[in-house]
Amino acid sequence: MFYRVMADIFMVIHFAWIIFMLLGFILTLRAFFRPAFFDRWLFRTIHLAGIMFVATLEALKVYCPLTLWENALRRQYDPSHEYPGSFIIGYLERLIYPDVSPAVVMIPTVLIALFTLVVFIVKPPAKFRRGLSDSD
Repeated sequence: MFYRVMADIFMVIHFAWIIFMLLGFILTLRAFFRPAFFDRWLFRTIHLAGIMFVATLEALKVYCPLTLWENALRRQYDPSHEYPGSFIIGYLERLIYPDVSPAVVMIPTVLIALFTLVVFIVKPPAKFRRGLSDSD
């Protein structure tokens, strides 16, 4: 039972990470219309690092560490690795692990990462702009 609960917790964390990555992209788009968001340097820095990490994993065709840990915990709970059937976790699993071609996930992920990187360079957070102007 412990391993099943831990695997479910990892799935919820994984889902939260995906929401954070998507929300960061949406907020980056929104920031063009409300420039004050660009001053949230910590959020933007964590999001940039996270999306670059995710894009690198996708480009290298490497599984996310959260997926690996969750699978290992599920195998500990049930060696046949069959899904035990919790309602909420079942829907989360379908959202996190869609049955689509890897390119359908990789291409948008890499494009979002590149967009986020370009926006970070073109419109860096105010804290970084101040730091860059101090070094001149």
